[in-house]
Formats: sequence, structure tokens, C-alpha cells
Amino acid sequence: MYDPHLLREILDAQLEMLCRFRRDGTILFVNRAYADTLGRSPAELTGKNLWQFVSAADRADVEARLNQLSPDRPEITIENRFETAAGTRWIMWRNHGLSFGPDGDLLVAQSSGFDITERKQLEEQRQLLIDELNHRVRNTLTVVQGMALQSFRDDAVPRAQLETFTARLHALASAHTVLSNANWTGAGLGGIVAEAMAICGDGSPRIVQSGPDVTVAPGVAVALALVLHELVTNAIKYGALSNADGTLAIEWSVERSQLLVRWTERGGPPVSPPVRRGFGSRLLETTVGGQLGGELAMTYAPAGVECRIVIPLGERVRMRST
Repeated sequence: MYDPHLLREILDAQLEMLCRFRRDGTILFVNRAYADTLGRSPAELTGKNLWQFVSAADRADVEARLNQLSPDRPEITIENRFETAAGTRWIMWRNHGLSFGPDGDLLVAQSSGFDITERKQLEEQRQLLIDELNHRVRNTLTVVQGMALQSFRDDAVPRAQLETFTARLHALASAHTVLSNANWTGAGLGGIVAEAMAICGDGSPRIVQSGPDVTVAPGVAVALALVLHELVTNAIKYGALSNADGTLAIEWSVERSQLLVRWTERGGPPVSPPVRRGFGSRLLETTVGGQLGGELAMTYAPAGVECRIVIPLGERVRMRST
């Protein structure tokens, strides 16, 4: 037999806050945890409007997201600030549309929530640290560039060497930008490639990049940024991007627990192997073989330069969850 008192006891025993409400915010039911958070009794809150407890700065966003509830999408999770008896707190709400009108508009919904204020505070502290790190890294790169300009002012130092050094600093800065956007948790390979190719101009039809959604660790991102910068710089100076007709394809794939990156130039001047190994070649080999623990194979085919990079998958390189 249905026992409303037992049901109420069960709901009041829940640690999560429970609230059933109409679309306009009118509260139909709350459990003890919800009422205690507001310093009220369940009976006091019945008939009140929940919007008076949602922080004003978040109300528009919360309303807009609740309006997304539909018969086809009856659930949505929202994090917002909540004005409680103890002050403003962050709550994560799992919202479930229970009743909809003939046109699909929400009529009645129920939310269950729990306090995530401590998590939010930790996230804010982490963001402050990341912002400080970003600031310090940018300042350091600027200082290094200034030192280089001062140190290499002597006419005995070829201007081309200074420009090459400065360009490599810019490649590091580009990798830093990609990592900053991801809060230094890793970077998408597509973003790293796009930043490296920015030197050629936005959206150049001569450059095609393709591959799956792959995330690499910060150290790998920086190393790959330097490698790609070295390759594209050579392509602009001597290879497929040194004329008006050449093309460049950058493709990556995951095969047998390895990340494969293929660099293919076509349509440039005839190619011949370099007569000596310069710093750029040593940088490519050291970075891929040493820092990434991978393999690098350069092919100077007459049709165009080809480069094949193989990096083992693991914690440093992983497929991104979707």
C-alpha cells in the first residue's frame, strides 16, 4: 500500500537537494536537504519561487538552459550560484523535465543538486596559477628575444641567424598559446599544426591538414611545434612553398599504438639532398628521437620533400575522448 509518510522520509533522508517546480519557478516540493540549505522548512518553501534563490548573475543563463529541456532531451546538468543561508554557494543541478505541453514546452521539472563550492574554488585557484604561469612564460620569451637582439647587434653576426632564432622563439610562443587555451592539460594536434602553419597566412588553400582528434601532453606539444616550424620554414625558403604552385599536406593517423605524422611537399623546385647537416636537421632528429622517443625519416625525393614522424602512444599522446 502507498505510504506518503514513508515516501517523505525516504526523500528527506537523501543528502542531495531535491526540488520539483513549474516552468515559472513555482516550487511544488522540496526535501529536507534543500530546505535546510536555505534555512527554511519544506512547508515554507512550497509555493515560493526558486528564482529568488538563484544568484542574479546566473539567472538568465539558467533559464535559457532549462528552456532547452524537451521530450527528446529531458535532462540537462547546470552549475550555478545559489543564495543559501550560509551565503552564496555553487551547486551542480541535474535537471529532469517531467511534463511537457502539446508544443513541447516544459511544464514541470525536478532538480537534484549537491554543493560543489570547494571544487569551484580549487578551479579558480588553478586558473590563477595558470594565468600567472602564462604571464611569466610570455615575459621570459620577451626577455630572451630582447637579449638576443642586444647580443647579436654586432655586424659580425649574420642577420639571417638572428631572424632564424627569433622565428624559433615565435614557434615556442605559438605552442604556448595552444597550451594556454587548454589550461596546460594538453593540446590538440590540429591546433598545433594550425599555429605552426600560421606563418603562411590564414586559410592558405595550398596547405591541407587532416587527421583524427588527438591530444598531446604539454612537452610533446612544444617539441612538435618546433619540428613543424623547422619543416615549414624550409618549405618556404627552399621547398614547395617557395613558389606559387607548390602544395603541402600534413596528415596524421593512429596505427598500431603509434601516432604517425606525414609531411608531403609537391610542386616546388626540384629537390636534392642537403650537402651538409645543419642545426635544423640536428634539431629535428634530437627533438623527435630524444624528447619524443620517436623516429624521424626525411626523404628528399625529386617531386618534393617528405617527412615521416612516428611517436609511440601513451600518457604523452592519446586519442581525445568525444
